[in-house]
Amino acid sequence: MNRILLGAIASAVVLITPALACETITSAKVKLSACVDTTGWATQTPAGDQEFLYYSSDETIGFAVINENGAWPVSQFREAILSNAAAAALDAKPENVTIVSERLENIGGKAWNVIEYQVQIPDGSLLFQNFYYVQPGFGSSQFVYWSAPEGGTSAAFRAGQMLATVQFTQ
Repeated sequence: MNRILLGAIASAVVLITPALACETITSAKVKLSACVDTTGWATQTPAGDQEFLYYSSDETIGFAVINENGAWPVSQFREAILSNAAAAALDAKPENVTIVSERLENIGGKAWNVIEYQVQIPDGSLLFQNFYYVQPGFGSSQFVYWSAPEGGTSAAFRAGQMLATVQFTQ
């Protein structure tokens, strides 16, 4: 009987703990919110167009949320993402950006584009997983995750955990 009770308590703690670690981030630019697990992410000071910036506790994965009021055709937005990647690449050369894959994913009940690309930088390579949504009347949103290429699976897993919490607000 005591083992059953201890098991139930342990299960409750496991189920409740993630909710306690959730910090809701709400965009000031677009109608969107998400939950960041504060036990695994450390808040950083955003730079440039970033609205939110976080690094994993071990600083091997980072992510930024970039939201804008304006919306552009998806193809133009994709090209801007790749142009920005090229500007940050080694010698600012587009050939130092390699597209790994592209797909659509359902996030918050909407179809988001995803582009994964690898960027050569002076110290090696970074793998980016850029989830982006563009819609007239909404604006645009990007959740951009990065890691060393060997950390891509872990970054994708952590991205999936957080992106499952994305909500379009009214």
